Amino acid sequence: MTSTALREASRLFNLMRARDIQRTAQHTLDEIATHFPAHLIDDVNARGLPPDRVISALERKPASARSFKNANGIYKIYSFD
Repeated sequence: MTSTALREASRLFNLMRARDIQRTAQHTLDEIATHFPAHLIDDVNARGLPPDRVISALERKPASARSFKNANGIYKIYSFD
């Protein structure tokens, strides 16, 4: 009886941990998608990520343009696309 309860508790803990890892991995991929151009993301997807890790074009957020201030006070906008 006790061993069954411990086995079930261990299985439940492992399942929750696996889901947490999957959520973290997807969140990381979503963050990466905001910082890299679409053609690089498509290349990564084409190389074969697991089905639950594919970054779709609809989920991509537009990356914010980076701004750097020059010595003369003028801002230049740089895009990494």
